[in-house]
Amino acid sequence: MENLTNRALISRLYTSANQQLADSSFDHTNWSEWYQVVQKLTTPEKMVYLIVRLNQTVTNGGFAEFYEASLGIFAPEIIHVLNEIKALASANIVNSSLPIVNPTGLLDEAYKAFVFEIQLTDLQKEQLYAMDILYDNLHGVEDLETLLGNYLQAIVK
Repeated sequence: MENLTNRALISRLYTSANQQLADSSFDHTNWSEWYQVVQKLTTPEKMVYLIVRLNQTVTNGGFAEFYEASLGIFAPEIIHVLNEIKALASANIVNSSLPIVNPTGLLDEAYKAFVFEIQLTDLQKEQLYAMDILYDNLHGVEDLETLLGNYLQAIVK
């Protein structure tokens, strides 16, 4: 494979992941179908898809939008991927958002089904806003593009 910058590598993998999701024509109202399509991506594609979607959504509308757009079904995996690439502060913030949206501690399929249909209360949105501030404060401190790109460069070679 030719030498690519981190940004170019991430972009290619994200484009490929998005194309596969578009081609799969899954039922967008079914969390399980969406989840299964994402699971069929290669490991690098899945890592990029999850981190880019997290970053786009939280940057544009905060953690409330992240959960209300049903991306929360991937939160446990996102935490794992962030830890894998050594984005520990980001992983901690996402992990801290879980008890806000899932106070009863549902796991696995029960968690995914619950969070896929979540309607956040004003109190939950307020608490998630605190996570938004923490996430925003990572700008310039923990660079997800660099951490993800460096990790991918090492595993793609």
